[in-house]
Amino acid sequence: MTGAIRIPISNMPPSANAMRSHFYDGEKVRSTKSKPYAAWKKATAWEIAGARPGRIDGPYRLYIAVQRHWRSKRARDIDNIIKPVSDALVAAGVISDDNLAEEVNAKWADNLGGPAVVVLICAAEQELAA
Repeated sequence: MTGAIRIPISNMPPSANAMRSHFYDGEKVRSTKSKPYAAWKKATAWEIAGARPGRIDGPYRLYIAVQRHWRSKRARDIDNIIKPVSDALVAAGVISDDNLAEEVNAKWADNLGGPAVVVLICAAEQELAA
């Protein structure tokens, strides 16, 4: 790959806190992916794959910009957005495994111009130009 891949994501990911549903099954507490998370991940993976952004093979650097107050004034934790976005990138085939991330940065943005999230991703040996 030469250069960074830019990927806009239309809808805000669910918080990492909402990724799993827990239920009691006899004597044990069980856990499964929540329906809203599974639906968001599937739709977002199709959105990303449909744009044909390319693929990073091997270690990578991930930069995530998230629209502040996107359709809500509710406060969110920026770090709870990283995991769902990483999972969608794996599901879309942009990266093979999110454990290959060498660096991850996430920040709030005040005007992304429409998308809820914009992702920049590049091979770990590359540096993004300022």
